[in-house]
Amino acid sequence: MQIHLAITPKEAQQLPSCPLPLVHIAYAIDESGMLSRSALPAQTQGGLMGLSDRCRKPLKNADILLRAIVSECAARQFGGVLADFESADLPDRIVFLDRLGKLLAQQHRTLFVPQLLPAQSANVLISTAISGGSLQEMLQNAQNRYGAARVALDLERLIMDFPLPCPSGRGQPMLLSELQALQKRRDISTFYSRELTAHYFTHSLNGEAHFVLFDDAQTLKSKLALARSLGIRDAFIMYPEVKDLLAELFRFAKSG
Repeated sequence: MQIHLAITPKEAQQLPSCPLPLVHIAYAIDESGMLSRSALPAQTQGGLMGLSDRCRKPLKNADILLRAIVSECAARQFGGVLADFESADLPDRIVFLDRLGKLLAQQHRTLFVPQLLPAQSANVLISTAISGGSLQEMLQNAQNRYGAARVALDLERLIMDFPLPCPSGRGQPMLLSELQALQKRRDISTFYSRELTAHYFTHSLNGEAHFVLFDDAQTLKSKLALARSLGIRDAFIMYPEVKDLLAELFRFAKSG
């Protein structure tokens, strides 16, 4: 399994060395529908292009944009593109991504897309941040749906508080500092869910029961090991989420 670290150019300057290939979070489709790039060092080569979408209208110059992305990948020797698109409400996006995936494949490069935009020519990112069911079953279902070779792991660090009962299934994200402060203030017993591959505990606040799910180095490595056992070839982690756990994740990456 190849683990990729998604990081901005500014953050990368703070990281003295990294054994993982980088996803350079430095590119965007701007408001005019053209490719923009932040201050990426001129010598940057290899890794993947991290591409976000800031345009909220149809892409009128899609052909020009496609050529610009493919040319930049060739010039920088990127192995492909991670399309960090957060909305599926623009109907032309999945068509655009499918065209991009085919152009990249002609150069033996790979496109990775979110599950909300599963373009046929791309590999599909499946998030590990689940609050119910079984992570293994979810990944296997994704492999059955998209094809085993097309599934990649979006290793999201989960820290979330759920009021009980929680009919919506949606919790409130917590900062790591908030989790640590809560654990210090209260006599809390922590448990491990094999199905979710996450730690959890319960507590009460103002007479209301709460259920907290969270990841640490142990659970993230367990999720990676599960994905590896299923034959998933690529996993992605975001630097801000795991910067306090990088040493252990680096050791895991070197182990296999």
